[in-house]
Amino acid sequence: MSGIPVHTIDMTLRTAIAGTAVSEFRAETGEEYDIVVRLPSNESIRFEDIQKIYVKSLTGEMVPLTQLVKIEFKEAPGIVSHYNLSRDATITGDIEKGYMLDDVIEEIDSKLRNYDLPKGYTYKYTGELESREESFGGMARASIIALMAIFAILVLQFGSFLQPLIIFSAIPLAVIGSTLALYITGYTFSFTAFIGLISLIGIVVNNSIILVDYANILRKEGNSLDDSVRVAGETRFTPIILTTLTTIGGLLPLTLQGGTLWAPMGWTIIGGLLASTFLTLVVVPVLYRMLSDKKLQAF
Repeated sequence: MSGIPVHTIDMTLRTAIAGTAVSEFRAETGEEYDIVVRLPSNESIRFEDIQKIYVKSLTGEMVPLTQLVKIEFKEAPGIVSHYNLSRDATITGDIEKGYMLDDVIEEIDSKLRNYDLPKGYTYKYTGELESREESFGGMARASIIALMAIFAILVLQFGSFLQPLIIFSAIPLAVIGSTLALYITGYTFSFTAFIGLISLIGIVVNNSIILVDYANILRKEGNSLDDSVRVAGETRFTPIILTTLTTIGGLLPLTLQGGTLWAPMGWTIIGGLLASTFLTLVVVPVLYRMLSDKKLQAF
């Protein structure tokens, strides 16, 4: 009715209390200073000062603020924050050493599920748990794409669809070892553990490639299938074992001193390496012997 938009009242109050830079002053030394308009700043703003504020209407008329608003003290949050367009209140906390995130969340959630929340109120876990779920979803898709790309490269390299499958047989073996390692050490499958699993896949696949590739070389030289499998296993046994031991040795400091953040990643790789290395030396040659033709053929 007074021709004053709400945002004009907001800007006027902001100028009176916090101040607004309206121009600049250049000193003789060349330094520039903001010219700020606000209520007198020699003392704190009082409740009575707000009643002296005038707001300019669209017609240029100065209207007392007291004619436009009702001023009173009332409880309100210091900052009104929103999550997905709804008002929210954030409760944060850190987990003490020796406790796992999933165990703490499970305990809290068991209480909240039985709590009678007022109508219109909900709760959601964010922070590390939300970040981990988002990261898992993105990394899972990336892992599948990476495995498909590796498989395609192996098909082109070996000229066969069967041999890449034999090489990939080491991946489930590594997952078994990683799962057992995390279970024995008491760690959960965290985000860093997922990173360790992805790194582990590349290592164990490499060991299988060494075995299969050398067996193919021996067969091309005229050796029988049985002799090629036996010699490849004997020749590559020491390099694979030494590579595994050096990798584990390099991970031990990070695993033992990395705390709850990096220890799961270290145990995931170490457990997967130990299991896959010894099982790969048995499973991959056996599969190669069972599924390969007597003569080496390419598609």
